[in-house]
Amino acid sequence: MAFQSSSSSSAPPAAFFPITFLPTNEKLSRANFPSWRAQVLSALRGSRLATFIHPGAEAPSPFLAPEKGKEDSKEPPKPNPEFEEWVAKDQMVLNYLFSNMSKEILGQVNSEVTTAGAWAAIEKLFASQSCARVISTRMALATANKGTSSIAEYYGKMKGLADEMASAGRKLEDEELVSFILIGLDVDYDPVVTAVTARVEPISVAELYAQLISHEQRQEMRGGGGNQSSVNLASRGGRSNSGGNHGGGGHNSGGRGGYNRGNNNHGGGGRGGSGRRVPFQPGVYCQICTKEGHSAFDCFKRHDVYAATEVGVISDLVLLWSRLQLVHGYGGD
Repeated sequence: MAFQSSSSSSAPPAAFFPITFLPTNEKLSRANFPSWRAQVLSALRGSRLATFIHPGAEAPSPFLAPEKGKEDSKEPPKPNPEFEEWVAKDQMVLNYLFSNMSKEILGQVNSEVTTAGAWAAIEKLFASQSCARVISTRMALATANKGTSSIAEYYGKMKGLADEMASAGRKLEDEELVSFILIGLDVDYDPVVTAVTARVEPISVAELYAQLISHEQRQEMRGGGGNQSSVNLASRGGRSNSGGNHGGGGHNSGGRGGYNRGNNNHGGGGRGGSGRRVPFQPGVYCQICTKEGHSAFDCFKRHDVYAATEVGVISDLVLLWSRLQLVHGYGGD
């Protein structure tokens, strides 16, 4: 008995997988064309129906060609079975596209009668939108800056913009995204920028992110976990307040604030004031401060020359004492 090899036997035909059982995750809208297109193409290729969306896809002749020698025969042409099969498959794919579109998009392409025509209308509809989206996203990448954001927040923002570019059909290479990220950094990250630009081999986006995170952590460690400029400002403000209490509030160390002219007793604080109290003398007016209740001599004696610590105060008091001696004949006390 002759042996028949398995290779000589005819292979069974490939099973046909209905495309209608492969719906997309989301219906086509103005915001998801790239992802929708990827799902549709995958389903069509898996079902061996991707040829129907090609611009050159044409149906075969609806009738069979007449046999040789019977061209002049008056017999009616015979229908072509391949034409009917092609139309059936084409309409099945067209229905698959229509059923996975939103009402907004479907209303703009539902006049097409073939899959190739509908697919061309869809791509034309989204071509201008994708171009505008690419331009606006690239402008956002070029003008973005870190500002007060952390490296993680800044990187996430830039990566999101790069993903938008990819979804619009213009995927950025790592070198382009690295350039955009470096442009938006502030002067604190100049060492990282210098190191990256000095490299011979290009750096990946993931490696750049790791270096930026490491640099940010070193800055935080050196700053003690706080804003160093705020600490310096607070320390300067603390020092400036050390002399804020000098004046008419009774500071006994001799501040620059003048003695209280509104108080006839001149109590508490003054220009080197010692805080001595003088009894009120009605009808007596001071030649120095012109107030009633004490004499110029009493006004002068209130100032302790030896307690004053500033040269200007001592000079003023000596000059005042000299004038009192000349005008009123006061002697030393």
